[in-house]
Amino acid sequence: MKKEYLILIVLIAALSTYLFLKKDNQVHYELPVPATLETADITRVDITKNNTTITLIRGEKNWTVTEAGYPVDKSAVDRVLDALKEVKLSALVSEAGDLVRYDLDPENGITVTAFADQDKEVRRLMVGKAAPSYNHTFIMLDDGKAVYQADGSFRNDFDKTVDDFRDKVVMTFETEGIKRITLSKAGVTRTLVFKEDSTETATDAETPKGKWQYEDGTEADNAAAGDLLSSLSHLEAQKFLADDAAAAMKTDTPVCRINLKNDGDLGVDLFDRKGGEEAALAGVSTAVPYPFTLASYKTEDILSYVDKLLGIEIKEETEAVKE
Repeated sequence: MKKEYLILIVLIAALSTYLFLKKDNQVHYELPVPATLETADITRVDITKNNTTITLIRGEKNWTVTEAGYPVDKSAVDRVLDALKEVKLSALVSEAGDLVRYDLDPENGITVTAFADQDKEVRRLMVGKAAPSYNHTFIMLDDGKAVYQADGSFRNDFDKTVDDFRDKVVMTFETEGIKRITLSKAGVTRTLVFKEDSTETATDAETPKGKWQYEDGTEADNAAAGDLLSSLSHLEAQKFLADDAAAAMKTDTPVCRINLKNDGDLGVDLFDRKGGEEAALAGVSTAVPYPFTLASYKTEDILSYVDKLLGIEIKEETEAVKE
């Protein structure tokens, strides 16, 4: 009996020692705590994947991307800065160097380096894939080999092309400020002028303050004119084309030309890409010097409004009835 008690005491002591040591190891384990950055101090961010680097540079007013100085989409750069501002680690995942498993190998990992004063490095990390919870991201700090789990899912904020980072807005204006519209398509050119209604009172806030009419005084389709201006007022490109495409367009005749007049002159020309990529229409705008394509639904809307205002749609329907 005494022997059994002795064995039991030894087992209890061994188990207690094991649990104590395990707990002791947990208590003394500490994760690195990267310093919090002031995003206003970050002046440059290098994003490298597969030996290709995209550089974001803070200018006096806005951020640009690459040496060409393309304007950057504000929401895209804000997400980059937010991810770099504070890196919170929640767990040490691996020290064994199994990088492929976490998309931290040279082929899939994204090295992100933030600078202050253009060349003072303030943050470096390699970004891997999102954790299964999609609430964390696997990363490595500086040039270390340890894999950590960081709070937040932010790989997609860095895993972008130059075109993804570019500001896609190619024209913006207040519709109420436009007083003159000139349209050209299929050999037809017409100008619309906004005629203000002097009899309208200030209480008529929800009604138009005037009407669109053609230069000869005949009334235009005001709904179509309003829809056209709404479609153009915050015009976003689907993607940008190579810069040499702009030079080629100078020798082509646009399939549609739209000129707008407010305090200045605005305009957009649309060109047939002649069966090119996705057969989308290409465009150039007076607001940006870069050629672009528009989403097919956007060009369909714009061209349908132009056709209504030029009477092309009515003309085609009339000819179809005669046949």
